[in-house]
Amino acid sequence: MKVIVAETAGFCQGVRTALETTLEAARSREKEPLCTFGPLIHNRQVLAMLKEQGVEEAATEEDCRNRWVIIRAHGIPPDQRRRLKDVSRGLIDATCKRVARVQSIIRKHARKGYHTVIVGDADHAEVIGLMGYTEGRGVVVQSPDDVDRLPSHWSSVLLVAQTTQNEEVFREVERRFRAKFPHGLVENTICFATHERQSEVRRLCRHVEAMVIVGGTHSGNTIRLAETARECGVPTYHVETEKDLNPNEMARFHTVGVSAGASTPNWMIRNVVRFLENIQPNGHGTVEAVWRRRMERVAYTNAGCAVAAGLLTAAVSALTNLPIGLHHILMAASYAFAMHTLNRYLDREALQLNDPQRAAYYEKRRIAFTTAGVLAAVLALVSAAMQGLVSGLFMVLILAFGSLYAVPIFQSRWVDRVNILKIKDIPGSKTFTVPLAWASVTVWLPHLQHLEDGFGRLLYAFVLVFLLVLVRTALLDSLDIQGDRLVGRETVVVLLGEDKAARLTIAVLALLGIGALLGPVWGTTTAFGFFFAPAAAAYGVFFRFSRGRRIKDAAFLETLIDSVLVALGLLGCFWMWLGNL
Repeated sequence: MKVIVAETAGFCQGVRTALETTLEAARSREKEPLCTFGPLIHNRQVLAMLKEQGVEEAATEEDCRNRWVIIRAHGIPPDQRRRLKDVSRGLIDATCKRVARVQSIIRKHARKGYHTVIVGDADHAEVIGLMGYTEGRGVVVQSPDDVDRLPSHWSSVLLVAQTTQNEEVFREVERRFRAKFPHGLVENTICFATHERQSEVRRLCRHVEAMVIVGGTHSGNTIRLAETARECGVPTYHVETEKDLNPNEMARFHTVGVSAGASTPNWMIRNVVRFLENIQPNGHGTVEAVWRRRMERVAYTNAGCAVAAGLLTAAVSALTNLPIGLHHILMAASYAFAMHTLNRYLDREALQLNDPQRAAYYEKRRIAFTTAGVLAAVLALVSAAMQGLVSGLFMVLILAFGSLYAVPIFQSRWVDRVNILKIKDIPGSKTFTVPLAWASVTVWLPHLQHLEDGFGRLLYAFVLVFLLVLVRTALLDSLDIQGDRLVGRETVVVLLGEDKAARLTIAVLALLGIGALLGPVWGTTTAFGFFFAPAAAAYGVFFRFSRGRRIKDAAFLETLIDSVLVALGLLGCFWMWLGNL
């Protein structure tokens, strides 16, 4: 089955901010009672994840007594906010900025004596909160016909919308409202993200036989997405997980579109996509899906990154014209495998949020992977020690640094003001430490004995490899941005935001391309340096076309990203072989 995933599917900015705020509060107030007043967002699976993090849901104001209280993304009425402030230790506001803007608009006009008409669901948490700002002069309408029943004598009237309202319903209500209240004010407060999602669903419906909308059954914006798809005349299935889908029923379709509500995490969407891709009328998965699963397994086992790191050593040798042995390739490959594998277990939280299926894969094979990781670390150390004491000590240092990356090594009283307990808590640490480690193990370690006569060449090679692996890491970080956002700011993509990180990546690619072309011209590298430019171009292509495929093909893309380094390394091997003829 062919599956087309909407680019706008998944968390909106308001939900992301609410979750970041909540998890940051949980980390900084680890030993203090913390709760959300009502569900933070409308997604049961995410709420279960928050409960595991120690964030409980309080149903009443009394349940919030003597606890830190997080205001849900939907907002609450102002009188309720005041009462919560009186009984709690303090309030942490996670109200969506778009919702807060609507609250502000209503409050401003209510003080001037306006009646407020809200297009939305009267029992939805956001609308209940908005009604609290109307000073008793608010009314909720759900359809254009409800407008006809409003009092005609109102002179000052404001029309707003629940931020997740159906765009077409609001337009029709607005038309009736203007006819009845010619001097009334209209504020289209539907969130732009909601508008984008609904518009994309309408476009998708023209190219698919059915639509699957993933999200909570109580989520207003998800319900609207399903309504939008049904209005387009295609069979629509609103599900929370892939378990809600009937494979025999879905086998009727050859092409299915998938979108999701603003409270739906990527891993839930990814599970639905995987389920659909493996459906065939004859009960067997498609050839494409089978190959995609095989590529995923390569990524899961970390074999791709190990081969990439090992062969990158050959590319450096071709770049500098300095000799290496097979043990150098094994050393780099073993180091990369050991660090990537062991850190999967040391930093399970992010993996669980990014891809629970992958997390389950590792958990099921914990003994095998941890044993293989430790043996790989030992092999890397032995390979380095074979070169001498300095190489062995260098490897001990970078192995220790990599192993302690996700382990608390600072005492909280030393760094309380910045809340840094691990190396990974340093903002942007992952994006820069990975290329530093890879460049060290592929450039410096194999050639410590050549520092005197080849320092300039090695330094230039170090810069090129660092930039190349930096782009690789940034691309991989963009695939995992959602889970990384929720557990910290260890990647540049999270720290700067996707747009600024994209501009930085483009700048690094340009610098890498220029450096690759100038190296042979200046004589600081061999002519093999020219091959680094196509590698940079390949990553530029991945950067351009991976957007929108992150949810569907994350592990598959991870293997393709590492294949660029594998290809470059194989070219390096061939280059050295030609040089030895």
